[in-house]
Amino acid sequence: MESVEFWGTRVDSLIKSIHITSVRNIKALDVSFQPGITVVSGKNGCGKTSLLEAIYVLCHGYSFRTRELKELVSWDSKELLVRASFLGERESIRALRVDSASGVLAKKDSVESKSASLFFGEIPAIVMQPCDISLVRGGPEERRRWMDEMLCIRSSLNTDILRRYKRILLQRNQWLKQNRAGSPVGGETLFSVLTEQFIELAIKIWQARLDLVAEIGGITSDYYKHLAAGADTISVSYRSAVTKEKESLNLENDFRNALESLDDAERLQGVTLIGPHKDDFILWSSGYELRSVGSQGQCRSAAISMRFAALDLACKNKCPSILLLDDVFAELDEYRRRAVADLIREKHAQVFIATPRLQDIPFSPDAQIEM
Repeated sequence: MESVEFWGTRVDSLIKSIHITSVRNIKALDVSFQPGITVVSGKNGCGKTSLLEAIYVLCHGYSFRTRELKELVSWDSKELLVRASFLGERESIRALRVDSASGVLAKKDSVESKSASLFFGEIPAIVMQPCDISLVRGGPEERRRWMDEMLCIRSSLNTDILRRYKRILLQRNQWLKQNRAGSPVGGETLFSVLTEQFIELAIKIWQARLDLVAEIGGITSDYYKHLAAGADTISVSYRSAVTKEKESLNLENDFRNALESLDDAERLQGVTLIGPHKDDFILWSSGYELRSVGSQGQCRSAAISMRFAALDLACKNKCPSILLLDDVFAELDEYRRRAVADLIREKHAQVFIATPRLQDIPFSPDAQIEM
């Protein structure tokens, strides 16, 4: 694996080169990458974010900008192609073709799949964007997604549990809707089976999330303290109608009792009212929820802290990793720019920074790409 000594720490080159055809506003691009920190510069709309997006898709199998890969296809093209060389114990080639009509074809070395999920699980990529402030100020679904992404980084078993939970939750909700209409398929027997599976998977997700919060809570708080120059602090907790505290001794019994108490309401409304899909990751400042009382700068610092905590977790479980920053520095004051730069230089990751203004970057990178 290629590496260099960079600010006193070894930085590995995970992605060696990439070829892109018809990805959003990138018509054609071939570029080789160096280890360390690469700055991608150019005017707005030239394809900087699309390059980062292509790298992310080849790491995870999905985009950080859209749910549908076909939306990455250039408006004047019928298909896109992305191919990259990754370095690990050996060189590996990943390729993705998305046809707006025929669908997806993913290839990792000699293995082919009609799903880009083929790429997921080996090389994590963490992305930071200005819109990450929604991690703090947005709804609970934003923070649940953040937690679950980290659970998947921790273990492929968590990925399977989350997938099964979503499927069972969907089936249970369908039964409740049918029951409200007076014609539930499978009757009470099916509902009982679905509920038992729902309870089993919910408990596994709660246990995994509580362990996760215990691991990254202090890390997130420490990053925030650094970015805020010690001016203020935050703490974190996991909010659930069932898992009040990690020390809850009878989680299954508590959950069964809660479901029983809500049975009439669920049947009336036709939807599952309690479970991990309703929970939240809470950031606190001086006894208040940061999403309600935090300033713009405080919320941005908290969001960046959450991303750095995710990077630490990725490096710990899948070391090394790729860090993608999409025009993040322009949103920060001078102190926070330098604080983020210091943190980046400490990380065991290959870093890509997209920016329209080179003067926003408070250091000299290892390489620069002009779009």
